[in-house]
Amino acid sequence: MFRRSTLLLSVSAAVLLAQEPVTELAPVSIIATGEEASVLEQPVSIAVKEKEEIELDQVVYQKDLFNSLAGVRIEQTGSIFGHMTSIRLPINTGPYYLFMQDGIPVQSSGFFNHNGLAYTTFDSASSVEVLKGAGTALYGSDAVAAVIDVTSLAAPAPKRESSVRAMGGSYGYGSVSLETSGPVGEEDGYRASAGVLHSDGWRDHTTSERAEANFRYDHAIDDENLLKVIFNASKTDAEQADSFNDYANIESGSTAASDDPNYFKALELTDVRRKFDYARLSAEWSRFIGEDKEISFTPYLRYNRNRYVATWNANLPRNDNRLTTLGLVHKARIDTSWGRIIGGFDAEYTKSKLKYIQDFDLNVSSWSGTTTYLAGDLYDYDVDYIAVAPYLHTEADLTEELTVSAGLRYDYNHYDYTNNLAPDSYDPSGKYFRPADRTDSFSHLSPKFALSFRADETTNIYLRYANGFRIPQASRLYSMQAGYEEVSLDPETSNTFETGIKKMFGDKSYLELAAYYMTIDDTIVRYKNSVTGDYYYANGGSTVHRGVELSALAELSQEWSLKAAYSYSRHNYDDDPTYGNNEMAQAPNHLGNLRLLYTPARAKGLRLMAEYQYVGSWWMDDEHEGGRYDGYQIGNLKADYRYDAHWSFFAKVTNITDEKYASRARYAWGKDDYTPGDPRMFYGGLAYRW
Repeated sequence: MFRRSTLLLSVSAAVLLAQEPVTELAPVSIIATGEEASVLEQPVSIAVKEKEEIELDQVVYQKDLFNSLAGVRIEQTGSIFGHMTSIRLPINTGPYYLFMQDGIPVQSSGFFNHNGLAYTTFDSASSVEVLKGAGTALYGSDAVAAVIDVTSLAAPAPKRESSVRAMGGSYGYGSVSLETSGPVGEEDGYRASAGVLHSDGWRDHTTSERAEANFRYDHAIDDENLLKVIFNASKTDAEQADSFNDYANIESGSTAASDDPNYFKALELTDVRRKFDYARLSAEWSRFIGEDKEISFTPYLRYNRNRYVATWNANLPRNDNRLTTLGLVHKARIDTSWGRIIGGFDAEYTKSKLKYIQDFDLNVSSWSGTTTYLAGDLYDYDVDYIAVAPYLHTEADLTEELTVSAGLRYDYNHYDYTNNLAPDSYDPSGKYFRPADRTDSFSHLSPKFALSFRADETTNIYLRYANGFRIPQASRLYSMQAGYEEVSLDPETSNTFETGIKKMFGDKSYLELAAYYMTIDDTIVRYKNSVTGDYYYANGGSTVHRGVELSALAELSQEWSLKAAYSYSRHNYDDDPTYGNNEMAQAPNHLGNLRLLYTPARAKGLRLMAEYQYVGSWWMDDEHEGGRYDGYQIGNLKADYRYDAHWSFFAKVTNITDEKYASRARYAWGKDDYTPGDPRMFYGGLAYRW
């Protein structure tokens, strides 16, 4: 049933990539257990997108990479490469998703950034995987609703090869990337890539630039010991536009950065932009012991920096958060006559330094009066963070058809907070409270269980339960608002119940249907003070999330194929002290994506795709005072043509009907707020391989 993992170069797979179809019916995945297995075999909902389909998508933004997957919705924010995520939850900025690259988290669990995919090299990914629902025993805090893994580089090529790729598009978009790969001696190999892009943006004040680099080196120490070294780095700098309050600006396709006079006042006072810096170096050592045992250690060093101006605060503070992490991932596997045992631990030590700065004196008027903010530090603190988590995952074949798997994970998380300002002090405005030095610790035990029934080789019917959690973030614990000094936060806990069926129909079509029911207790909810109008965070009651996800792929003929993704979901508060049992805001009940692919036999090397995306309506606020937004639907056309072994050409048109819509619509602070969706855009480019 189980096969030995092969880290060794996988060069033959690299050779065959060009001959594979756009989408595999049941591709191989490693995200659930760290071991290769077909998604058909695994009792969990996993979506995979491979290199051939990614190349046809011609990824510019994170949404291009993920929004064709069932139940997955990524929306870009006004900072261009900033984004929000919705997978089995309303679209949000909370730490409910574990973002990874090459199997390693891109950020520490105590310092979640909802723009985490910007740290990955998403625009040059070789594959992506999404594990929906709470994670397996391999994953801890933040793996509440999904685990997302972006693979940066494929295995080294067996022969030396290189490529250059250039792409241009609407509104001053341009990108150039280089990639090279080849063997080093008889057993080793490397792959490296680098790229830069620039865009003027279709709205005022949305110029963006990004650069990234990746390097991978595979070294066979001997027949039993393998080493894989990976380095990733990216740097993003983007101007930040505002949303609109008047929907007429959406309908007219306004290119203005905002319709709020306060935003333009902000531009006069400060540099409204967002910057992401990221780098990570890892070295995975794997040792194979016989045919049935494997042990691996992956130490890594990671750097994150997140800078922005908080335009949603009237005083326009500037945030600068730097994090340096030393981590270790350990995993061991034993195959037995009755199944498999996987165990190990994760460990991280992170040093964080955060400064929240008022760059200028400012008087802010509101209905409650005028508040004076004086230039200086609002927050200045350091946090030393430790996370340690041992885990165990087992699989047992009860019969030829029935397999049971169970897992257990224990997480311990510890914050050591140092305030660099006066202890228990306030800024001159009296709005920001800086608590004295303290420590906070959290621990959680997460059980997992799954049952898989394989009636035949083409069918898998499964049941799954997974417990998950997420700890309070450092910013929620230590960046405190005046008036809420005594508020303390507990971890959120979740329980996911899931059942599904996966079915292969011959070698022509594949169907996957999953139904889930998830509860989250002690939800950390944002509330509004009815007297002051201030917003604050506190543990609330529970929320309930349920839905159905459908993925289907059919090869209609040798030339035509169809790929469909659909999800229906409902998300409700459960006896919340403020929101009662209301359906949650920012949560469309319906999401859909349909792709029709054409590879004409008379034009070898040509691939065409028509894509339809549907996002249903949603509540604009949790109180249901602002009503529902209608949602949107758009179409895209994509094509690429491999002229010969060296040259290829590609192009796409997004939002072909130039639909005027809001990608995000909410009601807050007594007014509507709309983030405009992208207009029709044209892209085209070429690649040369040698």
